[in-house]
Amino acid sequence: MEMRKTPVVPNTEENAGKCLCPECPAHNQCMKNHQEVLYCSKGSSSCEFEKWGCLCPRCPVQLEYKTVGLFYCEKGAIKK
Repeated sequence: MEMRKTPVVPNTEENAGKCLCPECPAHNQCMKNHQEVLYCSKGSSSCEFEKWGCLCPRCPVQLEYKTVGLFYCEKGAIKK
């Protein structure tokens, strides 16, 4: 029996509003053009990017949901 994992962080407008992804040094023009945010909930980026200056550890969303990790834009959503 296959168990589906669900995102730990809800994909809500409130969380998107707190999200630091748009301020991250790794968040590039491609990501902006695709309006990509909240990778910890929605999943990884469809864009190529350079990994540097990750803001995840100080993101209010990550702190609220007590998650630990870097570069969700590459790894994708946190699931349980």
